[in-house]
Amino acid sequence: MTAPVSRTTGRKAWVNALTSELGYLGMICTTIFLYVVIALLSLAPDGTVGKLSPIHEAVQRNAYLSRILDFFGLNSATNLQLKIVSIVVLILLLATYAWAVLIFRRRQDKGLFSILALTLLLCGLLTVIPPLVSKDVFSNIFYGKIAAHYHDNPYLVTPQRFAADQLMVYVSLNWKNTAIVYGPVHTYFSMLLSWVAGDGITANIMVFKGAMAFFHIANVLIVWFALDFLAPRRRRFGTMVYAWNPIALTIGVGGGHNDVMMMTLVLLALYLLVKGRKWPGFVVLCLSVLVKYISVILLVALVIYLLSRRKGLSERIRDLALYTAVFLLIVVLLFLPFWAGPSTFSSTLRNLQLNNFSSTGGVISFIFASIFRYLLFLPASVAETLGSVLSKLLLLPFFLATLWLAPRRAREWRDLPECFFLVTLVYLVTTSYYMPWYFIWLLPLISLRPWDRLSRWSLAVGTATIPLGTDVHPY
Repeated sequence: MTAPVSRTTGRKAWVNALTSELGYLGMICTTIFLYVVIALLSLAPDGTVGKLSPIHEAVQRNAYLSRILDFFGLNSATNLQLKIVSIVVLILLLATYAWAVLIFRRRQDKGLFSILALTLLLCGLLTVIPPLVSKDVFSNIFYGKIAAHYHDNPYLVTPQRFAADQLMVYVSLNWKNTAIVYGPVHTYFSMLLSWVAGDGITANIMVFKGAMAFFHIANVLIVWFALDFLAPRRRRFGTMVYAWNPIALTIGVGGGHNDVMMMTLVLLALYLLVKGRKWPGFVVLCLSVLVKYISVILLVALVIYLLSRRKGLSERIRDLALYTAVFLLIVVLLFLPFWAGPSTFSSTLRNLQLNNFSSTGGVISFIFASIFRYLLFLPASVAETLGSVLSKLLLLPFFLATLWLAPRRAREWRDLPECFFLVTLVYLVTTSYYMPWYFIWLLPLISLRPWDRLSRWSLAVGTATIPLGTDVHPY
């Protein structure tokens, strides 16, 4: 009868050891060590972990850095070897992050300074290494260059038009002949960064990734101050959950993805809204839509919430017309320099047709398409189209129901973070296309809500998607 007691005592002793001050220092040192390993892996000339860029050439010309890579065998490592090592490092990184979650759940003595210190160190390291996970940052640099240096319209002109540009070789094949699929706020900001960085590819990489590091730090601060108002007792824990998350750091900052920038505006809008500042929050949320269009689902949720607070039908119609007019005015003003009619959105509309196996909708679409093709013997193109349509028809009602009900159940401004969380979560669960950096849309919203089973599962499953859809091919 003493065995269960012994196991419980042993488990408690381990937890106490892991969450002690020594355990905290061990977690910090392990985290830094793993990110240094990722940085070294990214410099391997194979281009598996860090996407090939002029940074690799500069490293090879540096005798000291080149000898370090030789010492660790990275200069001669094969693609398979680098894949295996990177997967092992990612698993260890996830375990270390879980360790940090355990520590901050049990301790309340680590404040904003402790969280920011490690975050700034890791952001600095991730900014100066080659792009991680995907090559999207190169296409973003190119779109900014098209507008800022070539004085052309990136919503109509593709990087392929400037095939002689030295940046062209680094752009992903998928984006070479695709116009920009983001909003004008992203485009203006990319132009600004392109002007700052000039023509140098390395400078552009660091400036673009440095900008995402800046937005990540801004998100940390907004989460901290928002929780100070919403739930002071969860402030330290919630801020750390966002700040040290491996997807936010390795993909958001390390990959230079603009999802971090979009979420800065979403979080700022939420902060303003929970403070009762309706119109500033509404306008900032509109601007987030014009970074990456997906946040329009949150704008719709906000409008539904606002209209549900009005009693008369005439008042709701009047308010809806006003919100729509303000949104369209912002869209028109910002799109005006790039406007070319419906063709302005051609690339964006084509992008909506994407499916992959990392998503629920993509898997269901594949199952339906296989049935149509191999059991009903329909042509492959017809089977894929029907599979995609049926998948969307099956899953869309769940998302629309959440989009309608979640805002209507919010009773006050303070309930909006939970509303945004539910809408985003159900969208990610029902979408037909998912990439690991999409989790950045949900992550800060998890930080703002209570630490219940839904938060734990959302954080665990979402963070564990880090290997899905990542580009582990050199070219």
